[in-house]
Amino acid sequence: MKGVQKIIALAVVGVFLVIGGCGKKEKPATIAKNPNIVLSCIGVLPVTVKVDHAEADQAVGNGKELQDGVLVLDKLLQKQFMAREDVRFISSAQMNGLEEGDTEDALSTAQKAAGFLSCNGILQVTLHRYRQRVGGKYTASVPASVAFSYRLIDVNSKTVLCSGRFDETQQSVMANLYTFNSARKRGFTWITAEELAREGMQEKFHECPYLQQPGD
Repeated sequence: MKGVQKIIALAVVGVFLVIGGCGKKEKPATIAKNPNIVLSCIGVLPVTVKVDHAEADQAVGNGKELQDGVLVLDKLLQKQFMAREDVRFISSAQMNGLEEGDTEDALSTAQKAAGFLSCNGILQVTLHRYRQRVGGKYTASVPASVAFSYRLIDVNSKTVLCSGRFDETQQSVMANLYTFNSARKRGFTWITAEELAREGMQEKFHECPYLQQPGD
């Protein structure tokens, strides 16, 4: 009997070791700073919304969630860079005063904001999906789901210095073994959309040397 119990115990340990190995993410490619570009400071624009075409129909019913997501990401950006004196923010009201109609492209808008803030670096963040968890930490019927993209540009040279996209719908370990490491960090609970967005922002900005926090 003891022998059988020992075999079962070893098998369980083996399964978790395999899952842990499967859950390891490959390290993203290192982004190096452009030696020819020096950013005087970075201006952060208000988060905008652009729903992916495949999810356009679903987004109609999730309009409030998307607007809530914009507010959440704007606050997360403030917290993300609160220790950076070289990062400046422009409000939605200030942006409205700079824009001339709906025909401006993103670069023209960024250049105007850069002039207003006296910064040559501009960070643009776009929210594509924001779906809140339905249920509790341990019994969620619908998991949190967040997708956003970002790009950091030097408006003088019109160069994209960093860009990336975060897109995740939380999954259980049983549904996807590759989520084991993430699930372990989250305490094997279902997290909120805000928590998922915070994780994604920290992960993506850590990959960009211009957006890293002091001590990274």
